[in-house]
Amino acid sequence: MNKPSLNGASNLSKNGINQSFKDTKDNLSNYISILRANLLPIILITLASIIITLIYVFNAKDIYKSYSTIKINRPQGSVLSSSLIPEFQDFITDRYISNEIEVLKSYKIREKVAENMIDTFKINQDKDKFYYLFNHSDEDNNSFVSVPALTDILSSIVKIDQKRGLDVVDIVVESPSRYEAMLVANLYATVYQSFSLELSREELTTLTRYLNEEKDNKFKDLAKAELDLEDYQKNGGLILLDAQVKNLVENISQLEAQKNAANIELSSKEKEYNSLSSEIARIDPTLVDFMNGKIDESYISEVQSKIAELESKRDIEASIPQDEKLRQKTLDEYNRKIEPLRKTFEEKIQVLKTSLYSNTPEDRRIVGQKLLEANVGVQSYRTKVNTLSKLLSKYEDQFSKLPSQSIEYAKLERNRKATEKLYLILEEKYQEAKINERIKLGTILVIAPSVLASKPSKPNRPLIVFLGVMLGLATSLGFAFARNYFDHTVKSPDEIENKGISVLSWIPAIDELKGGGQSEFIVANKPKSPASEAFKALRTRLQYAKLEETPIKTILLTSSVPSEGKTTISLNVAGSLAQMDKKVLLLDCDLRKPRIHNVFETDRYPGLSDYLFSNASLEEITRKTKLDNLSVITSGTIPPNPSELLASKQMKEFLEKMKGIYDFIVIDSPPYISVTDAEILFRITDGTILVLRAGKTPADAFFRTCEKLMKLDSHNFLGVVFNNFSYKSAYGYYYNYYYYYSKPEEKTKSNGVKISSDTRN
Repeated sequence: MNKPSLNGASNLSKNGINQSFKDTKDNLSNYISILRANLLPIILITLASIIITLIYVFNAKDIYKSYSTIKINRPQGSVLSSSLIPEFQDFITDRYISNEIEVLKSYKIREKVAENMIDTFKINQDKDKFYYLFNHSDEDNNSFVSVPALTDILSSIVKIDQKRGLDVVDIVVESPSRYEAMLVANLYATVYQSFSLELSREELTTLTRYLNEEKDNKFKDLAKAELDLEDYQKNGGLILLDAQVKNLVENISQLEAQKNAANIELSSKEKEYNSLSSEIARIDPTLVDFMNGKIDESYISEVQSKIAELESKRDIEASIPQDEKLRQKTLDEYNRKIEPLRKTFEEKIQVLKTSLYSNTPEDRRIVGQKLLEANVGVQSYRTKVNTLSKLLSKYEDQFSKLPSQSIEYAKLERNRKATEKLYLILEEKYQEAKINERIKLGTILVIAPSVLASKPSKPNRPLIVFLGVMLGLATSLGFAFARNYFDHTVKSPDEIENKGISVLSWIPAIDELKGGGQSEFIVANKPKSPASEAFKALRTRLQYAKLEETPIKTILLTSSVPSEGKTTISLNVAGSLAQMDKKVLLLDCDLRKPRIHNVFETDRYPGLSDYLFSNASLEEITRKTKLDNLSVITSGTIPPNPSELLASKQMKEFLEKMKGIYDFIVIDSPPYISVTDAEILFRITDGTILVLRAGKTPADAFFRTCEKLMKLDSHNFLGVVFNNFSYKSAYGYYYNYYYYYSKPEEKTKSNGVKISSDTRN
């Protein structure tokens, strides 16, 4: 088997590269042609965009931006906070900054800022420095806008931005007045700081009042317990308790004190929870049920119970007098047992967090979070109370086995100690709350007050102009390519040649015809013009269109649709052939809408149809022109059946007769698709030329016509003449070599052939 040669492989590779290069070049040429064809719309659209942009830029108000930066400190735990669930407390504080940002955005803060703005500047006379604060529509320009209106304005000019990963928040204000921007930014920070401080102190005041009431109640209980113990000793005598009984009494009193403290905190949390539940129930009752169901699930309650039990036992052991090393060892042992339970509880809480935020709408998450915190607190303290009650009942059983006299005394002593310990706890909490209330500085710190902006932040005029230019270019290019996409006409000879169809010539657009003042007979009137040179090139190609012994004598010109300029092409093809000293006949076979007689300003009849009906002689229908060797036969009387007449035996005999007289017969016919006349003539002529008009002929109609002609007789179909093709247009850029053969010339006199200026048929 022969192996392929290296030279063959190399040639294939080169051919592939050449084809790829050609495709790239064709695509690039096509894009350039589209841009050149739409150059004027591109320029106009881009200019319009630039003008609109410049008008906007010069009329846009300068906007100044001011910043006021605050630091939001995370709040310290409440004096009643428990260490049962520190992980959950971390979860709550993690959301604190987000909550405060929502508070900053709230209507309440904006309303307070609006009130402060108006109150601060009621006596200010420098009104021109402010934009939003005053009614500029008033004639005196001296009245303030209303508080609700200013509150709404603030929502659009104030933005709250948190610095990523920090507790620092920027209050950003934009206004046409730099003084107003600075004022609003500083007022916003001050109002929010005051609001936060007032709210914190109000909470502490409520807590202090509650602790004071509970402390006073326990003080009375302690006084009564001490009095009861004193009366018993007076009446029953002094009783000495042994060490075991004393230890039992100490443990019981310790547990009772813890239980009472837990009950107080439980009562506080229940009040908070009930208040939040009532508030949320009005908005979304299902949210309360969802929270309760999650917290009440057995695995959370079980873990809470174990933690509470171990912590209570640990606290009891810690209160028993013993060696410090032994005490620490005991505490460490309990902590090791508690630690895995805390991790388990943390995992359960994490699941609860995810469930909360995935099932709660964003606008209800903040209040839902508070409800979750209160709910977990209630369950935690309730579990602690239950655990302490169980431990206490065990000690009560031991206590009940003491001698009756010792029992009574021990009860009184236990009650006194428990009440005393609870009172001391409440006293400590009360003093702590009172101190916090007095020295409360708030959690908001203004770290960077706003200053007067030195220059506007926007509009960024250079950027806007640049974007305007880019938008104009993008819009204009989009228009150009969209226009090309929806333009289904044939625009360049390349489109035809790429389909394998021969282009005989491309006739340039004749500028003189647009004004209607010059002749269509270009080859006679302007023999050195580009159009005349194009017709001469067409004449030359017609002579070599068929490689046959019998030369072409009858040439049919048709088009796919009307108004392609085939009459003008027929006239000039006939004229260019006549200039070769050949006898030429121009025959008008468009028996439906004839136009040759109009071109020569002569009568339509007698003509071809009259001769075929034997109503006129050949001499009567043949008209000489003032161009040597060129004769014309018009259509004659329009018959009722043009197709039958053209397909008749008389027509064939007529053409055969004319072949004996003339060297060339140029036939003008109707459009091919419209009627069958052109197809009939196609079958009885030597060659056919299809005329199309650049940028006007629909591509589908043209290529459908070409396909039909080639199916009928591809040998007869000579090719295409591309009419009205502007060398100055985008698609004529690569065909302007015709200009090489032409020179500017003065208008010449007509050769005496009278024709009209209309080029369309």
